[in-house]
Amino acid sequence: MQFHRQEKQNATQPTIKTEVNTMQDIQPQTPMQFAFSESEYRSRCQNAKGFYESRIENPSTGIVGAIVEFNPGTLVEALELYHQYRAAGWLPLEPAGGLPTAMLLESPLVSFITLYLKKPARDQERDLVKVCKQVRADYEAELEAALNAEIDRQVALALLKDERDRLHTEEQQRLNREQEVRDDLDASRAKLRDELIKSGRLTAEGNAQ
Repeated sequence: MQFHRQEKQNATQPTIKTEVNTMQDIQPQTPMQFAFSESEYRSRCQNAKGFYESRIENPSTGIVGAIVEFNPGTLVEALELYHQYRAAGWLPLEPAGGLPTAMLLESPLVSFITLYLKKPARDQERDLVKVCKQVRADYEAELEAALNAEIDRQVALALLKDERDRLHTEEQQRLNREQEVRDDLDASRAKLRDELIKSGRLTAEGNAQ
């Protein structure tokens, strides 16, 4: 009977040990990969600059671009506006860019004229300072969000490990207590058997007299 109980206890303990080892294998690491990278920031600014240079500005939606659209009412206004802005350093679009500097759509009743001009270099520089400032803010916010998510993940792992450790401890305590009770019962039965044998009420083979 004692051999059978020992075998039962040995068959239970390895399973618990395996779960604890599994939790140790997935210990979280300190999130050092969320530090600000200057090279990554410069790369993002360069990408933002490429979008800025090919984008049409739209103040109503908050879009900042190097290209500005004008809609003069007449051809004369269009010519005057074009001359005025060119004299101020604004640039026509490149022919290979896919967007013409001027478009004229005529109908029997009305004409639609659209001009596209690129901001002067000084204005583009000022815009790019703001664009890169926003890129930096977005990048830092992204890092902060990623760091918080990693911390939450590590906290969840730590709590899960604590719970597994608690269950393992409770199970081990239960098994130890079970063994103590069984040992006490075995000792009591052995003592009673010895007493019965000494009193002559039981033979050494366990037969009652």
